[in-house]
Amino acid sequence: MLELVGIVAPFFMVIMLGFVAGRLGVFRLDSAKVFNNYLLYFALPAMFLSKLLEQDVLSGFDVRVMVVFMLANTTILVLSWIIHGGLYRLSLGDTAALGTTSAWGNSGYMGIPLALELLGGPGIFVAFSLLAADIIIISIAGFALHEIDKDRSENGSGSGGGMGLASLGRALRKTLRSIATNPFLIPFALGFALSAVRPAWPDALTVTVDFIFPALEMLSATAFGVALFSIGVGMALRPITNVGEAAPMLASTGILKLIVHPVSTALIAALLFDLEPTVFATCVILAATPTATNAFIMATAYAKRASEASAAILVSTSIAFFTLTALLMYFRADLGL
Repeated sequence: MLELVGIVAPFFMVIMLGFVAGRLGVFRLDSAKVFNNYLLYFALPAMFLSKLLEQDVLSGFDVRVMVVFMLANTTILVLSWIIHGGLYRLSLGDTAALGTTSAWGNSGYMGIPLALELLGGPGIFVAFSLLAADIIIISIAGFALHEIDKDRSENGSGSGGGMGLASLGRALRKTLRSIATNPFLIPFALGFALSAVRPAWPDALTVTVDFIFPALEMLSATAFGVALFSIGVGMALRPITNVGEAAPMLASTGILKLIVHPVSTALIAALLFDLEPTVFATCVILAATPTATNAFIMATAYAKRASEASAAILVSTSIAFFTLTALLMYFRADLGL
């Protein structure tokens, strides 16, 4: 038990250190933005490149893992739609915000280090599959629903299907633009391509890569600590209002994210594919990561349920210490994770 806690505890200790630093006023929100920009544009891309150059990408990447994550994300979004749009009868924008809060896991800042901890180098492919599934499924759904809701509020509910299609078109263009410029995807594509042709590299390219590799390693070594620390700082600096009023939404989004999401991932993977046991376990564990900062950013951008998204990050991250430990205990019995 202590050994398992020792795997998860360091992650949350660094998060808590960032949280305390934020509460003490050591950092402000603009500091958190500096952390995030450093991670997005330097540390994590460098980590992708360095890890991919160490792997055989042609045999390591498994498209089935991405399909599992995409189907699981879709399942959570549909369930959230039924609960928040159907049972609670919330508006389209509110439903979209709570859907992304329920489905968008912390795949970048927490999923990547967890995947590498569990699988080593090959874990980068599982982590990227989760990142890609989040971008493709959750971003498209979130942008589309928010844009359609925005058009309805600006042009009236009677604008008809044509206005909805126009909103959807703008949302799709915005999503495609964000995917094309995503700082995770560019270095991954570059690293994937370089690794795939590595056996046929000319000497000049080998010398160049060997020259820059130490710099990539230095940057990537800072990625995990800074990522986890920034989660804590962000949790401390975002205001949480009306927690009592938001309690039902926090309960529904928390259950969907921390329980239903990993369970649906396990069921989809087990029913559709025969994944290697350690890969299967890693997929389930990564699906159980808490709500990502991206959900709060999108909710804030559209002024829909930002308080609930902020609270969900704090609550789900706190509870995830216990749920992730429980999952590790479960899989440790058979797989030795």
